[in-house]
Amino acid sequence: MTSNPSGLVRDLQRLVKGQVLDDQPSRAERSTDFGRMVNRLPAVVVRPASSSDVAAVVVYARQHKVPVATRGEAHSQSGQSLSDGGILLDMTSLDRIVGIDPVGGEANCEAGVKWQALVRQAIPSGLVPPVLTNNLGVTVGGTLSVAGLGIASFRHGAQGDNVTEIEAVTGSGEIALCSETMNREIFDAARSGLGQFAIITRARLRLRRCLPKTRTYFLLYDDLAAYMKDAQIAIEQERFDYIESTCNPLPVGFKWAGQAKDAFGAWFFPLQATVEFDPAAPPDDAARLDGLSPYRRLHVEDQDLLHFGLRLEPLFALWKRIGNWAMPHPWMETILPWQAAHPYITQVLANLPPTALGGGHVLLWPCRGTVSKIPLFITPQTPLVMGFGILPGVPPDLLPQAKGRLNMLSDMSMAAGGKRYLSGFIEFDGPRWRQHFGPRWDEIRALKKTFDPDGILNPGFIDYA
Repeated sequence: MTSNPSGLVRDLQRLVKGQVLDDQPSRAERSTDFGRMVNRLPAVVVRPASSSDVAAVVVYARQHKVPVATRGEAHSQSGQSLSDGGILLDMTSLDRIVGIDPVGGEANCEAGVKWQALVRQAIPSGLVPPVLTNNLGVTVGGTLSVAGLGIASFRHGAQGDNVTEIEAVTGSGEIALCSETMNREIFDAARSGLGQFAIITRARLRLRRCLPKTRTYFLLYDDLAAYMKDAQIAIEQERFDYIESTCNPLPVGFKWAGQAKDAFGAWFFPLQATVEFDPAAPPDDAARLDGLSPYRRLHVEDQDLLHFGLRLEPLFALWKRIGNWAMPHPWMETILPWQAAHPYITQVLANLPPTALGGGHVLLWPCRGTVSKIPLFITPQTPLVMGFGILPGVPPDLLPQAKGRLNMLSDMSMAAGGKRYLSGFIEFDGPRWRQHFGPRWDEIRALKKTFDPDGILNPGFIDYA
């Protein structure tokens, strides 16, 4: 925390061409994240105009021992994008799509570009990023920093697997252009590095050829084992371009749980399987669904690819209308070995009251376990994995109870061989960080000393002791 904010502001105004904001509204607006559980008021907000601005801020911060946090759309949930009395770099000012190469199938974007903007510009050229997150209102740099998962990851890996070049500023203030063949150590430290070692300022992203329409098959399962059997078929046979799933409760009533009654219900497992197609050659529905055994086939829907990418916008609008968007979001997401998924999920759902979700939901994410090659994206090393996420919106007075439950479930998942997805609700102590990174723990500590020798980048999240 800086002791001389006015001097800090004057110094930064001389150093950078972008905006330097120290007014109370600008600082307060950036004092929390999507999680709504952590509040940290920065001393100053810098909206950089270039990577040179970012480097100048980092060099200054290093000289004066001032912490620096990087923030995109702040979709984190545990304060990863917040600064307590330090410098907050608001990366949304770096929002240029430098260019799209239809022949080479690449996009060159600054880190603050929202995925929605890139998708809107790429699709008219018949191109799309191979992997899109469910919320397209987040930034390129933000999702690359946590890997970037989506419903096409079972085919194409994480978004970080589909970046060919990164420009980043290390914690020592060096601007580095990096790739698999150039400054590889920085390239691997920036992808899924949580902003701990380097700040992504620009990225060159792969694009793939796409078809203009999508067809989604809405399938419903009343048995987790049957769902997992069909999900495995869908993944291994690559019948679909996208696979999306949740666990949905049917509230039944209240039953005794210890000394009190709690809500309980039956759980169902919707599976939405989607293919892209050309209107001149629509998909063969029977062939796509052959051998799958859902409890019910509910619906089939065609829409253009852009609307499919924005398919969750009505849900986000609903969350905002009912107040869920503004509530605390302790989202606990874990990636489980396939064989551990059924017993773990069954046990969790049997003891999860439907009312505990508020306006949220429970996520399922079946995927190949070998598809991502990002070194710092830690997942179970099994052929198939199952992502599982409890994504509630919790009233503030119930937050302590919810956090206790979710920390317990996090520990249970790690005991079952799971690995947490680190954008969400994380309350790890040192032993849990060591358990998460496993054999890479010493490498993580060495990277911090090498690329952020003064520990100024996003301090306080990872316990390196």
